Amino acid sequence: MQVRYGLPYKGSKNAIAEWLINQLPPAETFVDLFFGGGAITHRALVSGKYKKFIVNDIDGRLPKFFLDCVYGKYTVDTHKEWISREEFNRLKDTDAYVALIWSFGNNGKDYLYGKDIEQFKHDYHRAVYLDDTSLLEPYGYKVTSTHLKAVYDRYLEFNRQIKQQARCDNEIIERNSEIERLQSLQGLQSLQGDYADVEIPKGALVYCDIPYSDSNCGKYQGFDHERFYKWANKQDNIFISEYKMPDEFIPYAKIEKTILSAANGNSQKTTEYLFTNQRTYDKFSDEVKERVKLNFAEQQTFSFLE
Repeated sequence: MQVRYGLPYKGSKNAIAEWLINQLPPAETFVDLFFGGGAITHRALVSGKYKKFIVNDIDGRLPKFFLDCVYGKYTVDTHKEWISREEFNRLKDTDAYVALIWSFGNNGKDYLYGKDIEQFKHDYHRAVYLDDTSLLEPYGYKVTSTHLKAVYDRYLEFNRQIKQQARCDNEIIERNSEIERLQSLQGLQSLQGDYADVEIPKGALVYCDIPYSDSNCGKYQGFDHERFYKWANKQDNIFISEYKMPDEFIPYAKIEKTILSAANGNSQKTTEYLFTNQRTYDKFSDEVKERVKLNFAEQQTFSFLE
């Protein structure tokens, strides 16, 4: 099973998190200025390459939610409640758990389930949490309870039985089990604000997953790329994820991705780069510069749903 990094999040870099962190040099402090779902910070945490972590995002709910997950606030057993469509619309703008876990595609805007299946999902949710399989009988499913104590174990067993009859998923239990995996992580400082206002410790590694140019910037709507380029050119030890950047930035590593569209099933190949600036590149040893050349000679390929 593929390791999951960070929060369930639209635009997550979970699929390439291991590759990306493998490219970056070690440092005392890892600074993630555009935190998003935290997949890169999560991988950096478990890599052992960094001792301290500073995470920042203009949406302060995301780093806070990540930290809450780290310290065990959200688990399958502590969050058994069902969030209705009405509750979702009421809470999504203030509650990161509701916005991310209960939204379609983790987009933070649209309710997870369509109206045509919402009642069934609710009953299935109750069947798993209450260990009451009779709730599934009106739908024609004959599920045998094994009286497993753990909620997630019941989910897996019930789902296995139901899939023998007709496919059924309960995304909420799966998502809650994913965020439980963050609980072994420690040592983060969480910030909310403009990237340029973050105080960066000397010798820190700075990672920026900026909104891609010529794309929908989402929550970063109106992002000033020219301002960022000017700021980034003055930084030490900085690395930036992008598809393209101005000529003064140097491509440090690249990875080819095959993106499968969940909407139409079509696929297309694209190349994502890690860029750095000239002042960072100039400090690389000859050995590191040689590795950079090898990165461009040998590229890896990934396929995943976007």
